[in-house]
Amino acid sequence: MALKLLMPQKETDWAQLEQAHRSAFDTLHDRCRRWFVPYRLRPLGAHLDHQLGKVASIASDFGIAFIYSPNATQVIRIRSEGFEGILKVFPQSVDEPHGDWGDYLRGALKYIGYPETADGLDISISGILGEVGLSSSAAVTLGYLSILNSHLGLTMTIEEQMACAQRVENEFLGVQSGIGDQSAIGYAKQKSLIEYDCRTAEVKQHRAGADFQFLVVYSGYRQALTEDRKFNDRVSECLSAARDLAIALGQSVAPQGSPVLGDFSAAAFDQVQAKLSDLSRRRARHFYEEMARIDEGCQAWQAGHLARFGQLITESGISSEKNYETGTEALVSLSAFLVTLSGVFGARFSGAGSRGCVLALIDPGALSGLLSALSVYFDTLETSPPESPWAFVTGSGPGARMP
Repeated sequence: MALKLLMPQKETDWAQLEQAHRSAFDTLHDRCRRWFVPYRLRPLGAHLDHQLGKVASIASDFGIAFIYSPNATQVIRIRSEGFEGILKVFPQSVDEPHGDWGDYLRGALKYIGYPETADGLDISISGILGEVGLSSSAAVTLGYLSILNSHLGLTMTIEEQMACAQRVENEFLGVQSGIGDQSAIGYAKQKSLIEYDCRTAEVKQHRAGADFQFLVVYSGYRQALTEDRKFNDRVSECLSAARDLAIALGQSVAPQGSPVLGDFSAAAFDQVQAKLSDLSRRRARHFYEEMARIDEGCQAWQAGHLARFGQLITESGISSEKNYETGTEALVSLSAFLVTLSGVFGARFSGAGSRGCVLALIDPGALSGLLSALSVYFDTLETSPPESPWAFVTGSGPGARMP
């Protein structure tokens, strides 16, 4: 069976979404507004943001489409093409998550507030790529924040929206992620790789030195990040590694509060790594080697050295598997298969590594042959994935915007 190739939203898709919105909420065309938030891809910088490292990301051509309009109910009603029915969220009662797909909106409301006198809001969402390692949680939260910012007449900057979106994940939902995903969306620029320093908030936008294309392949396995217990475990292990590193360097560590790996240089790690436990050494090694890959990778990207940039992507994935110990058998196998194919410069699994997609940097002229090879790959698996795999191709696009 041929692997399904997804296409970005077209004007007809937007028109259909608006028509469904108007029908569901009985509203008029001139009251409807559009908003688009892209998904991110992170070729380099996996698992570094929560340790205040750097990330190197792009915004894809694919993302979440929003249609929204005011209502007179003082209630926020949301509908999604991925879930049945209409969910009602009461802005004054959002203290705790409910364990459903409305929690990202509840979290946004909790931290920015919603005046009791404000009109209600109706929101329709279309985004089929959720829970597959492409930062759908950051995208949908930033989408809600942008819409609320406009609807309530607020003046939140993109930096404030990014910080609030991270707070929703950390404090409201209990996922100890960094700000890397939000930065990829907030600062995205067409044909550019976005380097973001999570410690200093410095942004560098590296223009591509050669034509490129990313191929994203869905493995057929998805999982919400809030359900991935391994994610927070790995964050805790990195914090323990940072604490062990500080002690090995002869530094005092306060009983409360913990250093992060970004507090120390690669040279300091090299100096004392033999004193660390095997677990702490591997977690720290991934951090410092990945930081070096970002520095080299950004130079290769600007110079148009796609073969070297792709090689660094592959090395990043191997380190995520061996040193950071994440990545399922399905994702690791798919990554390993892709790098054997002619026309693939490099590949690694996307996101936390517990579900989802593999991204590959490819020669645009090789796409047809790659899709054929992937079709054979999935057809010959001993165990079929629970969902049908698909793929899409993308460049690097701008961030959140009105389409």
